[in-house]
Amino acid sequence: MRTDWRTVAQLVLLTGLTTTAAVGGAQEPGAEDIGWSNATELSVVRTQGNAETQTFGFKNTLRRDWTGARARLRVDGIRARTSGDRFLVVAPGLRFRPGEQPDEFETAGARADALPDVEQYFVEGRFELSISERFFWNVGTSWDRNHDAGVRNRYIAFSGVGNTWADTEDLSLSTGYGISYTSRNETAQDTGKDDRFAGFRLDGDYHHRLGDSLELDSDLALNVNLRSASDYSLNATNALGVAMSEHLSLRVSLQHLYENRPVLEEAAILARVMLIDPDGAPGSGDELFETVADGGVPLDFGTGRIRKAGLDAIFRTALVISF
Repeated sequence: MRTDWRTVAQLVLLTGLTTTAAVGGAQEPGAEDIGWSNATELSVVRTQGNAETQTFGFKNTLRRDWTGARARLRVDGIRARTSGDRFLVVAPGLRFRPGEQPDEFETAGARADALPDVEQYFVEGRFELSISERFFWNVGTSWDRNHDAGVRNRYIAFSGVGNTWADTEDLSLSTGYGISYTSRNETAQDTGKDDRFAGFRLDGDYHHRLGDSLELDSDLALNVNLRSASDYSLNATNALGVAMSEHLSLRVSLQHLYENRPVLEEAAILARVMLIDPDGAPGSGDELFETVADGGVPLDFGTGRIRKAGLDAIFRTALVISF
């Protein structure tokens, strides 16, 4: 699938403007500007030889903190490309008549062009403003794409309130709940799903520092269609980071992306059959096929529609650069 970088750029600009506008409202007299922080995760895998693959992972989280407000812009992406199978190409200049196949010819090895295997992107901008010590208001927008799950573009705008259960230097825990509006475009039309809908949103954010070098992080976002409660999606990540220096650390994370009503896709219908001859006399006209579980001969029965897998799990090991 071709990436629409113009759409991505527009969404980044939109989330940036949303966050900036909210930030402007946070700069009240007496509010202490704690400052900026940024963390960038990079992971790259490349193989050559019998298998040629390229996998690139990038995640950046930019934060701005005040005594009673917080702003965050997060950009997340994974892209993997795998080369096709090798094949032989006949050398140019060979002449032969139509319908004939030469007995002797020269060939050279070639490989099909690399194609995207995995393509996932996520951009989110959000702003939180404290109403009291344990209560806050938030607003934000997000865009995501998941090539394998069949999600071309999904835009979500959300706003709500939340509770801060813990907020210390070593431990923070908060939950948020509110309303959302979703606009999505999928690879296959599904009359049983809404392209646009109002929804309920639940957020959770957890951070725990254990000693000087170990950090635990968890975050989740649940979005539910208010008109059809079975149409919901979940994005949850659990991570462990180990500091190597003041600005460098290693991080392992496990992300789960769940769609309770996945996208439809076309699938081939195949049947394995065996020939049954009741009277044992070939050509008598009473022969018939019977489908079997194993063996037999494959027959093409056309195509049907099935839903994609509902759960995607992503395990990452990355180098984190922070300041």
